[in-house]
Amino acid sequence: MKRFLKKILIIALGTMVGRFITIALIISLIIGIQKHTLKSTVPSRLTDKTVLRIVLHGRLVEEIHQPLLQVLTKEESHEIDILTIKNAIRSAQEDRYIAGIYLEVGELVAGWATLAELRGALQAFKATGKFIVAYGENYNSKSYYLASLADEIVLHPAGNFIFTGLKLTVLFYKQLLDKLDIAPQIFRVGRYKSAVEPFMQCSMSEASKEQNRVLLNNIYDHLIQTVAIHKNLDPSVLKSMANTLAITQPQEAYKAGLVTQVGYFNDIEALIRAKLKLAVATKINYIDFDTYHKNKQPHTKQHNNRIAVLIASGAIVDKEIGPNYITTSIFVRMLRKLREDPDVKAIVLRINSPGGSALASDTIWKELMLTRACKPIVASMSDIAASGGYYLAAGCDYILAHPTTITGSIGIYGLYFDVHALLKNKLGIVGDVVKTSPSADIFSPVRPFSEHEKNIIQQHIESGYDNFLDKVATGRQMKKVDVARLAEGRVWSGSLAKEHGLVDQLGGLELEA
Repeated sequence: MKRFLKKILIIALGTMVGRFITIALIISLIIGIQKHTLKSTVPSRLTDKTVLRIVLHGRLVEEIHQPLLQVLTKEESHEIDILTIKNAIRSAQEDRYIAGIYLEVGELVAGWATLAELRGALQAFKATGKFIVAYGENYNSKSYYLASLADEIVLHPAGNFIFTGLKLTVLFYKQLLDKLDIAPQIFRVGRYKSAVEPFMQCSMSEASKEQNRVLLNNIYDHLIQTVAIHKNLDPSVLKSMANTLAITQPQEAYKAGLVTQVGYFNDIEALIRAKLKLAVATKINYIDFDTYHKNKQPHTKQHNNRIAVLIASGAIVDKEIGPNYITTSIFVRMLRKLREDPDVKAIVLRINSPGGSALASDTIWKELMLTRACKPIVASMSDIAASGGYYLAAGCDYILAHPTTITGSIGIYGLYFDVHALLKNKLGIVGDVVKTSPSADIFSPVRPFSEHEKNIIQQHIESGYDNFLDKVATGRQMKKVDVARLAEGRVWSGSLAKEHGLVDQLGGLELEA
């Protein structure tokens, strides 16, 4: 923000026009923020028999980073904060004014662990005796997984019911790179470390197929078992339905007992009125989950003994790129602040990361270990905590994961593209160099690595892998040989990671963010 304001100030000093534009921009921003603040802090009137409305269309995320332009233009965000939804549902459980939930599910971009966490919150709400009515214009595997626990499941008459199995599709670029005369230089440790395979071959290796098959089947079994239990169905029936696509039409889904009604929104309101015991013409009092959450926040008491929730979401990087990354300098600064805060008694590290820089991961790991010596840290894995994401988790005292979390991938690789043939053969560009030592131009785009240089880089990668094994063994208090047996870049589901000791407990954390 300081850099942003500094740039605006420089422009404003240039011309009077720039100054007027800047002032107008700042005024617009202030007005927008004030309106948003007033809207957020004025409590809505809750009455008896209020229904909490949760509309899910878009991407479920750990936290929303709204760009400045989006704030100014009031453009609607397609991101939905999962923690806000969970907190709203949990508050509604104890709220005598909230009688039930209206859950509308559409196209969702979310991992299975995120959906499982949200489903768990809905299940806890339902256990209090309050109702849930779900509606979808269409249902697919993810939206139905959420809706299946509802008391009433309504499907639009013109909609579709598409319950399929899971898939993992990988695109391969080797043939494209060959046509462009680009030669990928690949360095890796771990036969399961498959992130580089798309650049070196045209199909999955047998090791990659093996780990992906085990991972998908494990997650799929969880999905089938969960839905089957709540719909009182034989799991084999659901699998058969997915294999044959025998049920796709609304009436077919109704006859099979997968939905309780085929209808429009007015039919849904009739169902809700019946549950609330309201007259036909009575207006239903809805409150959206985000408004409800904001209105509940001022009543949260501040305690001297606090548990801090630190969100680690995105790729792990050395230098600041943007808000959707885990940046070393920012993260280390936050950890030190929490470590030195006497009111913070424990820390929850919420991880949703596929990994990233080995250097950055190691730096954060060390900071976690230093903090761990002062106060307990619990890692709570979301959809993915793999490679560098697991590196961070290994620096915590205790690790929680969902059965469908993707984790592990203890391995390391390096990837560099040799473009000298592209430059020479396709573009007619060649280079000439004067140097004091043979490798002074090691990363020059106009020549490939020498065999000696390749060996040096591979040794560096192997050293990084060995360091990774050491850090996991230290953090998890395991023997290095046992870590190595589970490593080689192999990914595990949360449930399998628990079986092998990479995770301590299955489940999420019910903490107020």
